[in-house]
Amino acid sequence: MKIKVLNKINAVIAFLLSVLGFSSCDFTKKYGVPDEIRSMYGTPYAYIEATGKVSNEQNEPVSSARVTLMDSYSIDSYTDKDGIYTIRVTNELPKDSISIVVNDTNGVYESDSVRIKVDYDRSDAKEHNDFYEGKASIYQDFQLKKK
Repeated sequence: MKIKVLNKINAVIAFLLSVLGFSSCDFTKKYGVPDEIRSMYGTPYAYIEATGKVSNEQNEPVSSARVTLMDSYSIDSYTDKDGIYTIRVTNELPKDSISIVVNDTNGVYESDSVRIKVDYDRSDAKEHNDFYEGKASIYQDFQLKKK
């Protein structure tokens, strides 16, 4: 008897959590909460791709520079021998703006950073669900000064 009462209480709690947008447990499926209610709430997401070139004051590429995409997260990439970097972020919460920070790992050049407004393209939204906010492509070059 006690187990039946606890199972019913768990089902009510799971239902309330699913209505509020939480689904940390699988009780909603186990106790027959409809898929429509479970999928009604979700998290918006977007794709961001940042590319560019890092060079010095003579327009020579700076290789092995660490490029960091920063916001509530931090994702690093390094420039190749031509000074090119690419950072891809998938399934990330959409941001209005992001920061890109460049550090020379060799210690020859000063660091540089920029805050960039992010505009999302939703032209491929039909291929995704209602929580898809789009894709942003950012191109940002950096010219590092000698220390």
